[in-house]
Amino acid sequence: MSDELIDEVDPATGAVIGTERRSVLHAEGRWHQVFHCLIVRPSARSVVLQVRSLSKAAFPGKLDLSATGHLAAGELPTEGLRELHEELGIDVTVDDLVPVGTRLLADDQGEARNRELVHLFFCADDRPLDRYAPDGREVSALIEIGVDDLVAVIDDPDAVRQATRWSPEDGVEPFTMVRSALVADAGQYWTVVAVMAQRFLDGRRPLAV
Repeated sequence: MSDELIDEVDPATGAVIGTERRSVLHAEGRWHQVFHCLIVRPSARSVVLQVRSLSKAAFPGKLDLSATGHLAAGELPTEGLRELHEELGIDVTVDDLVPVGTRLLADDQGEARNRELVHLFFCADDRPLDRYAPDGREVSALIEIGVDDLVAVIDDPDAVRQATRWSPEDGVEPFTMVRSALVADAGQYWTVVAVMAQRFLDGRRPLAV
């Protein structure tokens, strides 16, 4: 796990109030900024999730948003788009990002005491799964699931839906989607993100988390 310098922020205002090592901020439960991006496929009315590598410190093997990561010290929220290249092997521009909003998330799983100011973006991209080049150290596979099926699974812990899994090693194969496959929820974040993805694909606005 990298221990880069990241900015500490005031959770009430989002203002940067200092800079510290990632490990220190997590150990002490101090607020910092992260970038989250969900890729949506308008033509298929679906979304792309990543399967976190088993070597990850937090939530290994669980399904997460398309790309996530900490913002380095001094980075703007949109500069987090580098995560799409680093984790998924694709290049997008700032113009490809659709800002959805910010949300405070807190949990004590994964990297000790996690206190995050999340900057969420959507990215509309219709490329098929085999056009990605995920970094195996970060992402072991990709999952494509219809957005309505994702909402159903999140809403009902007993729901089961069918999705598609792809990895460079195994190619395309069926995947059975259940709520427990996702990273642990915090403050109903999964629900809000999935419903906003529905609104986005329906052409409805505003978007907010």
